[in-house]
Amino acid sequence: MCKQRAPEKRTFRQSTGRGFSLIEVMIVLVLMSILASMSTTLGSLLDRFKLDSGSQAAVGSINLTRSEAIKRGSLVSICRSSTGLDCDSTSTDWSTGWTVFTNPNDNDSIDAGEEVIRYHNGISSTLRMTWTSGNTLTFNPRGRPVSSGSFVVCLNGRTGTDLRTVAVSGTGTVRKSSLTGNCN
Repeated sequence: MCKQRAPEKRTFRQSTGRGFSLIEVMIVLVLMSILASMSTTLGSLLDRFKLDSGSQAAVGSINLTRSEAIKRGSLVSICRSSTGLDCDSTSTDWSTGWTVFTNPNDNDSIDAGEEVIRYHNGISSTLRMTWTSGNTLTFNPRGRPVSSGSFVVCLNGRTGTDLRTVAVSGTGTVRKSSLTGNCN
């Protein structure tokens, strides 16, 4: 009779090295590339949120100015103001703040006896906001602007970037839109 041999037990010697396997390195590289691509996307998403927030602040103040003019039956204006106490006619940048006020004499400044309805202390310092039609936006008692124009909200100093416009038509309609351009 033939004797069968018992199968040999093979033992593997464990590696004492402390390095990473090829699979582990590849997984880490894939995860790092995903995170790196997300950071670019998240940065542009944050920029879009800032633009939308700035343009929405302008829309809210424009709508308040218009509704107050109708409610009070007199001229109500919105002007650039970094303090809320007076109108700033030396700058074109509205991002430092603006004031909604009664303006019965239509002189584009806050005089004694004219009520400050609301002061908005500005938007993100990375944004620039300009008004295309003078120093103030004034609505008459019928809710129509004295002059139509647009607010342009953009990322300060960037070229070829997203812009938000808030257009005020001659009928008082407020419309937001997005486009690409330069922020000067």
